[in-house]
Amino acid sequence: MGIDKPDVRFVIHASLPKSIEAYYQETGRAGRDGDPAMAHMFWSAEDFAKARMWMQDVEPARLAGERARLNALGALVETGGCRRAILLRHFGEAPPVTCGNCDNCLEAPAATNVTEIARKFLSAVYRTGQSFGVGHLETVLMGRTDEKVSKFAHDQLSVFGIANADEARLIRPVARSLMLRDAVRTNDHGGLMLGPEARAILKGETNVSLILPPVKARSKRTERGQATPGGPLFDALKAKRRELAAASGVPPYVIFHDSTLRDMADIRPKSLSDMALVNGIGRRKLETYGEAFLSVIKEFQKGLSHVPHID
Repeated sequence: MGIDKPDVRFVIHASLPKSIEAYYQETGRAGRDGDPAMAHMFWSAEDFAKARMWMQDVEPARLAGERARLNALGALVETGGCRRAILLRHFGEAPPVTCGNCDNCLEAPAATNVTEIARKFLSAVYRTGQSFGVGHLETVLMGRTDEKVSKFAHDQLSVFGIANADEARLIRPVARSLMLRDAVRTNDHGGLMLGPEARAILKGETNVSLILPPVKARSKRTERGQATPGGPLFDALKAKRRELAAASGVPPYVIFHDSTLRDMADIRPKSLSDMALVNGIGRRKLETYGEAFLSVIKEFQKGLSHVPHID
């Protein structure tokens, strides 16, 4: 990184680092003067999907090592336990179970066992032919009938309607987790297919747990049933929805509901496969509106990167 200052207070990774070794070295640039420092990493399941795609060009002799490197990163970002312990064990040390200083030690995240819904989701991927996106798989698992389900006779499959109401809200987070684990991969057309880690989950040899995101505090306006306030990106997405609705002569909610735009603003998808994981976006709407809303997010991110720094 070329940084040799003792008083660096923050290290931020805007995406997945290349390896645990690189992450450890880069975060180690902070706090060399002994005062507290903080490291943040922003990542998505799509980062892991892209990294595995790049592995197709790796020489066979290096492939096992590259897979181990990526799996180690996956364990670091997905854990609900002590992150420092994972880092130190990776380098052959025997650290305490907790460090008392990483985010998970300071505030333990809630976790839930989602092995059963993961197996149902993987079964749906397989039974539908490994060529459909999350939206369609969710529709099948929830037992809903639409034009596509009827066209492909997916309402006749054994996986049709096997997810209960409590599992419904977990389908998309589980899909993201399975992508991170390489249990599912995206094909050339944006559909999902089974990855090499799917077999162990389907056979019951591996459990799947999901770290639940913290519940956001609801404002008084929300408690009274009014809309949750949005930020600049949410406003930009609403403006694009208004524009598309006017061009099509339909009400804005026909394009996307506010809740979908909020989820979009929170996740900030970088690609159509990311966008497919946003609540409320099925395959048809992804194909029709996906690129338009991606362009809004990209412009917003570009604007953030051009904000001048003031000392």
